[in-house]
Amino acid sequence: LLGDRVSSEDTATLRALAPLVGHWVASRPAPYALVHGDYRLDNLLFPPDGPGVRAVDWQSVSLGLPARDVAYFLGTGLTTLDRRTHEQDLIAAYHAALADHGVTGYSFAQCWDDYCYGMLQVPLIIGYGCAYAASRTERGDRMFAVMIERGCAAIRELGTIAAIRA
Repeated sequence: LLGDRVSSEDTATLRALAPLVGHWVASRPAPYALVHGDYRLDNLLFPPDGPGVRAVDWQSVSLGLPARDVAYFLGTGLTTLDRRTHEQDLIAAYHAALADHGVTGYSFAQCWDDYCYGMLQVPLIIGYGCAYAASRTERGDRMFAVMIERGCAAIRELGTIAAIRA
């Protein structure tokens, strides 16, 4: 749908992922939580007068691996260089926050593995977005193309395809 906005390398990554989606969705039944599905800056509201954030656009909500939202957020919201530079620290902070909120028995190693595994959320949701958008716009196509580029780079670098096949 995005034509020449998607590189041949990213197209190859997407084609390699396509037959794995069914297995990915059904695997890793635990841990699970409510997953927003499209957790990105466009779907977050920050109040001007205080702390906190509000997530909107819950049309992709499901139960699943919680790290899918984290993977989607970092895999699409950060440049590839920023993700590479900061993702270990950001996942460590996420893991620490889980522990601070009472999550036990969930190691950092498992959290990191779930993050890498959850990166398939990026092309899955982008594919739905492109296919079912009410109307296509230049801004939307550019946004989706950048998100695909960033997500596919993360998928290759984090070994997501190998993890899903394992």
